[in-house]
Formats: sequence, C-alpha cells, structure tokens
Amino acid sequence: MKGIPPLATTVVGSYPSVPNRAMLVNYCRGGIDPFPESMRQAVDAQVSAGIDIVSDGQTRNDMVRLFTTKLTGIRMRSKPVIIGEIGFKSPITAADQITARNIIGPNKLLKGIITGPFTLSMSCNDDHYGSPEKVTMAFASALNHEARELSEIVDILQIDEPYFSVEYPEYAGNIVSEIFSGIEIPKALHVCGDVAGIFPQLVELPVDILDHEFAAHPELLETITETDFSQILGYGCVRSDVNEAESVSQISERINKVLGCVGHDRLMLDPDCGLRHLSPEVAFAKLENMVRARDLVIENES
Repeated sequence: MKGIPPLATTVVGSYPSVPNRAMLVNYCRGGIDPFPESMRQAVDAQVSAGIDIVSDGQTRNDMVRLFTTKLTGIRMRSKPVIIGEIGFKSPITAADQITARNIIGPNKLLKGIITGPFTLSMSCNDDHYGSPEKVTMAFASALNHEARELSEIVDILQIDEPYFSVEYPEYAGNIVSEIFSGIEIPKALHVCGDVAGIFPQLVELPVDILDHEFAAHPELLETITETDFSQILGYGCVRSDVNEAESVSQISERINKVLGCVGHDRLMLDPDCGLRHLSPEVAFAKLENMVRARDLVIENES
C-alpha cells in the first residue's frame, strides 16, 4: 500500500504512560492539562523503539469513555447511559493527533484510532433507542465526523471493535461502511480475541488492513492460510496480556511462520493488542524486540 513500507512495525494503540494522581486531581480542578506530556512520553517511547507507524498512545482515557464523554445524548455513570440522540459536538482526539504529529516529525507515519460503534454500543446502557442496531448505527454516524477530522491529520485510520469476536453482528458491513464513509486514507480494523470463526466475514468488510492477535492465538495462522483475502494483515506477534518481553528469537520465529502465508508487502507487525496494562519497561522492551526481530528476519533473507 502506498506510503506503508513492507513489514512495517506499528502498535495497536495504547501505551502505559499516564499522569500521576496528583496531576489528574489538579487537572480536574481546572489545572494544567497533563496529557500532552503523557502523550509525548508514549510517542517518544515508540519512536525510540524504532516503530514505523506510531499512535498517540491513547493516554487520555479508556477506549470507551474517551469517546462517550464527548458525544451528545449520553449520561456518564459507572456504565454510560444513552438518554437521547447520540450526536457529534466537536473533534474528540484531533488535537491529540496534532500533538503526536508534531512530536514524530516527517519520518514516521501516524495512526489514528477510534473505538468502534458496536463496542461502544455494547458498553452502554440504552434508555433511548430500544435497539442495539439503532444505537450502533447512531454511534457510527456520529463518529464518521471524527473519522473525517482525523483523516486530515493521520496516515492510517483504525477502528477498534473487540466486541466483534464476542458477538459478530449481521450488520457489521453497515457499521464499517458508515463510520468510514468518505475516508480516503488507508482504513484498518482491529479485532482482538479469537477471530477464527468470523475471519471469512471480516475479509468481506470495506477495509484495507485487518489486525488480529496471533501471538495469543497462533491457530489463526491456519485460518488465514485457508481464506482468500486481499487486505494487509496486521500480525500480532508479541503478547499484550503477559507482562514479560519475548526474546528477539521468539518473535522472529513467529514472523517467519506468517511469512509462509502472507508476503512482505501485505504484512504489518504489531503487538496483539494495546499495551496499557503492562509496565512501561516491558512495553518498551516488547516494541524494541519486535523491531529487532523484524530486522533479523530481513537480514537472514538477504
């Protein structure tokens, strides 16, 4: 794909860099926004590790509240409650992406991430629409405005739909088409968990990149081998649920296995999922070793 190098390394999104409690309390009382500094730390770590396509680190909030707190029609409780029409008010993560863009400079690509409409729908209580599909499509319509804003800033736009691996909706194609309507940059879909049963359906969606957990679910290699698809494959080759860094040789072995199924030009390397719950030291080591493993694979091929 234009602009994306073969065997590019990237991240799914989150990175364990967050302000301390005192800074957060001060911010809630009207103090200085501490999140640009946490973003700088997250982005600097990715760049230092050698990652080709970085994110802003998603340090500002969890993947649900980051978006539900900024849309109309939602009352924030322990679980967000939909009380009216879901609507877009103003850009949600655009300023953070601009901050990340200014940090990385001209030699790295930037990925923007939006939590998927179905995942948001499944994470809320609905007191208004009376239908999960209506809630989901309302989120998709509202977040298409965010997608259009981000497409002017980032190089790749990714939708995260972890709930697809739990309960795959028959209207998934409508969800993806709506949120990506009018988007011209490369479009990615990340679905964590075991997607073996739905991968043949995922390849029919209008996206350019499909990203999944292969380190935790190596059996998915058999599924992709048996499925005809044209998308770039985002190949999770380090685990995000284990707070210990894999060795370069372990990761390079995983990469070599997928190269028997998918060529360099249709392969991106990343962790299985976000790294938010790991220690910063382990998260960095995983990314650095992943880059070294990629370089080792290329070196051994030459």
